Amino acid sequence: MLDPGRHELFRRLIEKSRRLVLTTHMNPDGDAIGSEIGLGRFLAAAGREVKIVNQEATPRNLTYLEEFGPSVEVYQPRDHDAELAAADLVVLLDNSAPDRLGRMEPVVRSLASKVLCIDHHPAQGTIWAHEILDETASATAAMVYELIVAAGHALDTGTAEALYAGLATDTGFFRFNSTRARAHEIAAALLHVGIEPARCFREIFERNSPAWTRLLGRALAGLRLDAGGRIVSVRVPRAVELECGAEGADTSEMTTPLLAIDGVQVALLFRELPDGRIKVSLRSKGNIDVYRLASEFGGGGHRNASGIVTDGRLDEIAEKVIARAADLLSASRGTHS
Repeated sequence: MLDPGRHELFRRLIEKSRRLVLTTHMNPDGDAIGSEIGLGRFLAAAGREVKIVNQEATPRNLTYLEEFGPSVEVYQPRDHDAELAAADLVVLLDNSAPDRLGRMEPVVRSLASKVLCIDHHPAQGTIWAHEILDETASATAAMVYELIVAAGHALDTGTAEALYAGLATDTGFFRFNSTRARAHEIAAALLHVGIEPARCFREIFERNSPAWTRLLGRALAGLRLDAGGRIVSVRVPRAVELECGAEGADTSEMTTPLLAIDGVQVALLFRELPDGRIKVSLRSKGNIDVYRLASEFGGGGHRNASGIVTDGRLDEIAEKVIARAADLLSASRGTHS
């Protein structure tokens, strides 16, 4: 739970700000979108002028959250740079790293003196004027909930739906090690407001397209086991994605069936992005810290769920990351022997 000093910082900044712009990291996930919309609704109800501006459009399986508003606008420098500059406060959610802002990095970095960062990821050397950081929080949405409640705001159903989606997705529907007791308490409070948890699951995980399912089959058919079966990996070349008609699909959830393989401790998914860079989704079980591995390659995230976006060739990056994952497992085994 956030300490009173952070509640006071939030209250003071919101009180003196009339125009706010909310943003988050590249490739926004459920916690990012849920936190933005939940906070955006609170700010609008408090009489503030608020916009949400992200580098990319909201992923298809999260667009249902936009019906609760405010809507998410896709960043266009000619339209949004002036709005960002005119804002009294820019709120950066679920991200503290400038390089995870993508095309928005230059303008947001230039406005660091009026940025409030709210995040639960490990942070190093941040540049923002105002920060509310808590690595112990299960999700940024949980932090937003605490801040809204401490501000004396009664949550409505739309705000609760958005925050629940953020909390549920970032905890793997409460199965990840990052799930604290407080996460369940917050979920219970949101349920009392009147949310539909079944709808959240259905919208996010039961709307897969035939193209995505074909791509999943192709990926799983080529899985590879290393380190005596403790590491599983798959590769998704750009050409295969196009052949399946799954361009732009969110592949991160493909790690779920991989990590379910008996004996696997680390699951790695390597995907070739349209711009030629390589995206790596890393998942692990127990005390295997894939955040350490991701950080070696300029990525970030959590102990059991992290990501990397890097330059290089697909096969070369895969071999390097797999090798370092094997080292990580060896070190972990040595620590507990």
